[in-house]
Amino acid sequence: MNIRKSFQVMLLWMIVLGIFYPAIFAGLNSVDDQKMLYALGELPNRALLDWFRPGQSFYYRPLLSFTFRLDYLLWGQEVSFYHLENILIHGASATLIFFILRQLVSLQIPQQKDTEWPLIGALLFALHPIVTESVNWISGRTDLLGTFFVLSATLVLLQSALRRRLILVIAAAILLFCAIFSKEVMVFSIPAAAFLLWRWSVDAPTSWRIKSLTVLLMPFFFGGSAFIALRWLFYGASADLDRLIFKYYYSAYDTVRVFFKVLGFYGKKIVAPLPLNFAIMQVSDHYVWLGIVIFILAVLLFFLRRSATDLILVGWYLILPGILIALIGLAWTPLAERYVYLPSAFVVMGIALYGSSVPSQRLQKIMLIGLSLFLLPISMATVNRNFIWQDNTKLYADSLSKSPEFAAMSNELGIALIDEGKLAQATQILQKGKQLKTASVLLYINQARIFMAQGDLAGARSEMMKVCFDKNAADTEALKMLATIDEQRLHNGGQSESIMLELLDTYQVLITKTKNPYLEYRVGQIFLSTGKHQDAADYFSRAYVHAPKNAYYREAAGKLVRKLKNSDKEG
Repeated sequence: MNIRKSFQVMLLWMIVLGIFYPAIFAGLNSVDDQKMLYALGELPNRALLDWFRPGQSFYYRPLLSFTFRLDYLLWGQEVSFYHLENILIHGASATLIFFILRQLVSLQIPQQKDTEWPLIGALLFALHPIVTESVNWISGRTDLLGTFFVLSATLVLLQSALRRRLILVIAAAILLFCAIFSKEVMVFSIPAAAFLLWRWSVDAPTSWRIKSLTVLLMPFFFGGSAFIALRWLFYGASADLDRLIFKYYYSAYDTVRVFFKVLGFYGKKIVAPLPLNFAIMQVSDHYVWLGIVIFILAVLLFFLRRSATDLILVGWYLILPGILIALIGLAWTPLAERYVYLPSAFVVMGIALYGSSVPSQRLQKIMLIGLSLFLLPISMATVNRNFIWQDNTKLYADSLSKSPEFAAMSNELGIALIDEGKLAQATQILQKGKQLKTASVLLYINQARIFMAQGDLAGARSEMMKVCFDKNAADTEALKMLATIDEQRLHNGGQSESIMLELLDTYQVLITKTKNPYLEYRVGQIFLSTGKHQDAADYFSRAYVHAPKNAYYREAAGKLVRKLKNSDKEG
């Protein structure tokens, strides 16, 4: 590595670490991050291969889960290290872009080997405001990790095309598997990789090109088919796959309309990302026309057969997973900035490579100066967004101001305000959220939390009964909150008999819904306190049978069963 290249890489890393340094202090986001960290603490120790066993969930991200588990084992709940790892993965992806561009530029114009274009391209991606969601959100690592492996595979495929070595194609296939194990939709990168390999090996014999594509694609064909078949055999359509196949409600016209609208929106976001929004619920239908323009341009770029336009074409193609998510509705929002993290990498590389190919040195210099100056405002926008991500209240307030009809964001903002002790403001936000069409029971649960914090258990219970009047049809989380309130009322010495009857009724419904053996143990305790020994013994017995062997209450349940049976014999 020569000094100039070393200096550029060092400069790239210094800028990335400097710009994203605030992300280290971002803390936990209440959307997924807290749930993920709690789940990590509940997971048993598992062998490495166990992480790659498919489960019933639609999501299959074993490599991502393994990185989080490793973080937990190394750092526990010190979330700053989780954020630091996100920053390092992002910096590594920017570095890969630098080396990909450096190789492509030197192939295009050998005398420009030490040009600034690779650094400019890497910085345009590294500092792009659109990346802030993926980098600042711990749960956004899925896009960071998947992109890192796709870019690694791209660099290796470029080398394989130059050296005509199949071992490098195999290495690229392994890296693409790693990308898919980080996020399922990275499977869409396989056709993109095959396309680039074919384009980059244009001077190679046709026999080698066909052989290399076969080596690249066959593992995915057989491996993917086997995985889908085994999942279907063991879990059937219950593995959330029915959501993809059997619950698609768009008409043909609306499918085409949404396709072009989302394509236009994400295409615009790559070149003009502002305003940024963590909760994008809907966009203007005017983006349909921009999507049509991008589609027509993509067809034209396909026939140009230039490396720069091929990269842009791949970037636009990689928007497709984001379009499918919008159509199917798998995520908590139909649109998200993180879905263009990977596409933006390829579009930026295409722009930088195109700039390096401009014949006029004078025009190249003007473009370099212009893009270098452009880095300043986008850096400022990125830094500002990083600071917003440091504070959940600011982030959710910003998101709610841009998506005021999204009740889930009202709930998240309410949670953040409750955590800050701003109960009056939280109540105001939650009340507004409950008036929206998209209101959920979580708004009522958090309103009840406020009543409990104020010592108003009657108010808390009244709030929950608004969504628990029919317990059999009520949401599980709402029933858990109702039970928590009644437990507190019982502890405070209220009318114990009536409270116990209500509590028993709630727990019995929850047992039916959740099959939770601890609730069986708790019902046994309540029956025991009321003198109903036979009912108590029955529930303690069920808890003992159903509880995990390491459950702390299992042994106690067994002892109580034996004690109650012995007392009955003596009686």
